[in-house]
Amino acid sequence: MPPATCNMFVVNVMLRSLCSSDLASARLFFDGIPDKDVVSWSTMLACYFSKGRLGVADGLAFFREMTFTSQVAADYVTLVTVLTGCASAGLLQPFCRSIHGYVVRRRVPASSHLGASLIHCYAKVGRLDYASRVFARVASRNVMHWTAMICGMAMHLHYDEAIQLFEKMCWRGLGPNEMIFTAVLSACGRAGLVEQGRVFFQLMVEKYGLEPSIHHYACMVDIFAKAGQLEDAYDVIKTMKVEPNLVIWTSLLAACKRFKNFDIAVEGIEKVLAMEISDENSGLYALISDLYAMGERWGDVIKVRRLMEEHNLRKNRGLRRARDLTVPTIS
Repeated sequence: MPPATCNMFVVNVMLRSLCSSDLASARLFFDGIPDKDVVSWSTMLACYFSKGRLGVADGLAFFREMTFTSQVAADYVTLVTVLTGCASAGLLQPFCRSIHGYVVRRRVPASSHLGASLIHCYAKVGRLDYASRVFARVASRNVMHWTAMICGMAMHLHYDEAIQLFEKMCWRGLGPNEMIFTAVLSACGRAGLVEQGRVFFQLMVEKYGLEPSIHHYACMVDIFAKAGQLEDAYDVIKTMKVEPNLVIWTSLLAACKRFKNFDIAVEGIEKVLAMEISDENSGLYALISDLYAMGERWGDVIKVRRLMEEHNLRKNRGLRRARDLTVPTIS
């Protein structure tokens, strides 16, 4: 029970502190607040959704109690909290339109965060038509709205639309962020737009002064690798300012196998074998075995098989194909 002499600012600070440690105590404290304001309700709501999927059902029930039973008008902070909580729990489909309907009926001011959250949520559940409608009705779009829309387009394989929207954004003088460039470069890779991907990467670095992350480098390696431009892909890896990860090396090695280029694969193989490979990535051993077989490095094929056995990794179809090869006698 909060002290009767405390003002609401102090009460809400106390409630927030309880929410970070004990949900049951926070709810008991909340129930004892005599004159709850929208901040109190929003704080308690965020407390439920912070528990992930386990708190979503209680959070949605609490939201209904707030808006319907207690007739407390939700502000944009509350609505963003609900949308974000449902998104993290993968439960957007039933609630996106109902929250949007509440915004329209109650004429809740569409803040940047609320508009972007609605676009993101609709895009995440594949309703790009609704996402586009929200995007079109935002009066003053900022980078958050463009990011949500472009990433949504790219996520659902609408590559041309994502790239066109990106170009339109740049034409309007808005500076794209790192997330947008990741989405656009990924779209270029999926659509096979090699030169356009190269231009966008240069644009990111030279015009907008953004430092490429490992995600941007991975996109560029993927773009070149899928197009068979293995030397360009390898050049990207050699000039990276961060250490290449398994995803990047796997992308290159898979392309080396597809385009039958063992020479470029050799160094990648050595780098991968020096890394810690989990059981989830055990297919890499099969890929390496196939590459060694392609280069007629039969001794190395046997070493990779033994390495898999030592790590007790499951042998998949790729390894069985390598094992079925007729291996010459190694002197």
